[in-house]
Amino acid sequence: MDALVQVLGPLEVRVGEDVLDLGGTRIRTLLAMLIANAGRVTTIGTLVGALWGDDEPPGAHRSVRTYVSRLRQSLTPAGDSLAVVTHPAGYVLRPAPGVVDSARFEELVAAGRQALPAEPVLAVEHLTRALSLWHGDAYGEFGDITSLRAEAGRLQGMRLSAVADRIDAQLAAGAGAELVAELTGLTEQHPGHDRLWGQLMRALYRAGRQADALEVFVRARTVLVERFGLDPSPTLVEIHRQVLENDDRLAAVPSGPPARPPARNDLPGDIADFAGRRAELARLLAAGVPGSATLVIEALDGMAGVGKTTLAVHAAHRLAERYPDGQLFVDLHGHASNQPPLAPLTALDMLLRAAGVPSEEIPNDVDARAARWRAELAARSLLVVLDNAADARQVRPLLPGTGRSLALITSRRRLVDLETAHIMSLDVLPEADALELFIGIVGAERVTTEADAVREVVGLCGNLPLAIRIAAARLRSRPAWTVRHLADRLRQAGSPLAELSAGDRSVAAAFALSYENLDAAQRRMFRLLGIHAGPDIDVSAAAALAAVNRGDAAWSLDVLVDDHLVQEPAAGRYRLHDLVRQHAHAVALADEPAEDRRAALRRSVDFYLHTAYRASGQLDQQFPPIDIGVPASHCEPEDLPDDTAAMEWFDVNQRCVLAALAAAEGAGWDTAVWQLAWTLDNFTYRRGSVHDSIAAWTAGLAAAQRLGNVAVQSRAHRRLGLVYTPLGEQEVWLYHLGQSLTLAEKIGDVLGQAGVHFILAYAWKQQEDYRKALPHVISARDLYREAGGAMWEIRALSMQGACHLSLGDHEQARECAECALELCREHDDEYGQADSLETLGALVVHSGRSEEALAHYGAALALWHGLDNTFREAGTLTAIGDIHAKDADPDRARRAWRRAIALYRAQNLRQAAAKVEARLADQD
Repeated sequence: MDALVQVLGPLEVRVGEDVLDLGGTRIRTLLAMLIANAGRVTTIGTLVGALWGDDEPPGAHRSVRTYVSRLRQSLTPAGDSLAVVTHPAGYVLRPAPGVVDSARFEELVAAGRQALPAEPVLAVEHLTRALSLWHGDAYGEFGDITSLRAEAGRLQGMRLSAVADRIDAQLAAGAGAELVAELTGLTEQHPGHDRLWGQLMRALYRAGRQADALEVFVRARTVLVERFGLDPSPTLVEIHRQVLENDDRLAAVPSGPPARPPARNDLPGDIADFAGRRAELARLLAAGVPGSATLVIEALDGMAGVGKTTLAVHAAHRLAERYPDGQLFVDLHGHASNQPPLAPLTALDMLLRAAGVPSEEIPNDVDARAARWRAELAARSLLVVLDNAADARQVRPLLPGTGRSLALITSRRRLVDLETAHIMSLDVLPEADALELFIGIVGAERVTTEADAVREVVGLCGNLPLAIRIAAARLRSRPAWTVRHLADRLRQAGSPLAELSAGDRSVAAAFALSYENLDAAQRRMFRLLGIHAGPDIDVSAAAALAAVNRGDAAWSLDVLVDDHLVQEPAAGRYRLHDLVRQHAHAVALADEPAEDRRAALRRSVDFYLHTAYRASGQLDQQFPPIDIGVPASHCEPEDLPDDTAAMEWFDVNQRCVLAALAAAEGAGWDTAVWQLAWTLDNFTYRRGSVHDSIAAWTAGLAAAQRLGNVAVQSRAHRRLGLVYTPLGEQEVWLYHLGQSLTLAEKIGDVLGQAGVHFILAYAWKQQEDYRKALPHVISARDLYREAGGAMWEIRALSMQGACHLSLGDHEQARECAECALELCREHDDEYGQADSLETLGALVVHSGRSEEALAHYGAALALWHGLDNTFREAGTLTAIGDIHAKDADPDRARRAWRRAIALYRAQNLRQAAAKVEARLADQD
């Protein structure tokens, strides 16, 4: 029966017409916490805090487990639609779609907003249905629990916004007088929401009550000013003007902001004091005409610091409205000092994700990705800024294929070999424009009596925009300085001019001036950022790099951001423009002793190694550990409390870990190289980042060979063999596994030999060649037994049973599976239990006992779910769907198969998903 969980009012769980008895207050609180975090891990510590607050009793963690057990019993009638899954760090509630009313509310609100402004009647329908789900205050009985109070506040805020959205939709559909009473009450309850005041004015105007509408504005202004200290918003003032003037648009334009979510805009912030470049800007604006017959590509080139990116971004903001489907920005790192150019494969991955393509639909090779990118743009009107390109070869796969979109490219190189591109070469600013830029930043009142000094400063900056900006900002922040004083400082800079490899001394002088403004700690942080390996950095990594505490690191970074030496593209993430990075690197070489630079780089590598190691352990606590030693002195890795935090950290820092691996390789720290490859395994498996895993382990293998460490070489070959298996490249994985086996035999590594045979058995089993898989799994079983690897011996025995089953030897399969299941239960090995249960389920299917088979598969499914092994979970769901199809229950079969397909796609396993999709097609 269908279950329904209600939290938008008194907490209830309904199954059909029955309301489940959940038990006492603490069990209800436990369920509320799990619902609020549905789909995410709620840690034991969090639950203890919610259940007892500061009065935690002895054995509270055991009590939580007892309460969870009782809760599961209470939820038994809900079946799989409301599963509480055990996780190493706590528990996860996995409700089926549509079960929790708050989730359904958010889905309906999103659907309503998406329908606006094109379909206001449909929007009213969705939003009305969403609001009808409320029967009181969200999580009302749990007001003394901070986390639930916060979630309740979020939902209550969404409720009020949804009410306003629904009223906007009704107004857009032609309503007026019928809304006056409701809006009068709403403005009394929420007097600080001027959106509601505006809606009331529009409703009154439509009801023919113009004077009342004007009186409402007076009342709203009084309330906002006297009670909240706020002036009416520009929107409310505009509605007042329209009412006064009987503006015809008043009846047609919703008073609130557009309900449809805005298109994605990745553009960096525009420059308020942009100066000059009038002819170049006019040309770019003229080029931006969507739907032209031919593809338009504008490629800007010029020397470092000449303002290529500034112009491209300024033009892009002016052009944004012409490209309503979004504005994307990608830094291609074409000329970064210690970072290779972004590969087209990676850049396409970023662009496709930004365009909304799910990760599981992104092809693996560059040509296929480029084709998918062009296909995505064929029906869209996008503005794409490709910044800092290395050459035409890097850019070519990233270009749109039609005239609906516009590409703006910046590069230090003239891209003469980029077909169909309009080349625009930028020179330094003419003196008049350079003076305009300087005066616009400093302010005219500061320079009126120092015209000659202003010209001298601009000349010392070489009329180069970046140098002018830094010099002018420095003067603006020092009220006691004169322009002459600034000119004298620039003239006396001397030798720092030689620090920039671009060769323009004025750029170097400007960077040196900004650098001199920092205190000792900030200068050191800036220098060390120049040797940091990753594309960006956070406070924790910066603290390790500089061997300071996180508070001091955050302060230094904030100052560097304020001085425009460091960018903060996202909260808490910092990066250097490539020119600034080059300068920082040059200063580090000059001012930081070689041993200190090497120590800082080691701390950086160790930060990513040890944090990634901890994160990997959270993702799979049964993954065999390695000894990575202790981090370098003053290196404090991140503390990641659970699986969710680990995945979030990897999502943001994966590129930094790969860069740390490359830095370790360059520094000759070969042990760290292969260890960093090891730390990435669990994350890259979950994200389907096969190519990153291959790159990491290829470097790891080379490092092991340089070390002469045969055991690690064997491990690296073994991991490469496993990673290549899902790609179907049989020759490659056979080679690596063969090499691994040879090396393991050479050094007498019995466990390593067993692991190779186990992977070979797995690989052949994936290809459904069970005759080749069987001897390998038997060898793996025997070798694990010899080496004392009891857990893996049992797992091999379970796989052996599956092979016997597929080869028709049912009796042998039963013996293996039952023996493995018993041993797995003795060893508390949930993975092995699930394996064995699947084999037993398949056996009884052959005997026609569907109910018994479903029980075995259901138990296996719960175990896979608890282990968060979505690959195996998908396989079990496929088998369950097959049983339902055989029993002529097509609806259940389709539900199971669709869940399996979704999981396979999330793992980026297209071949497996295609096989299940074929089942669906046959069923239909």
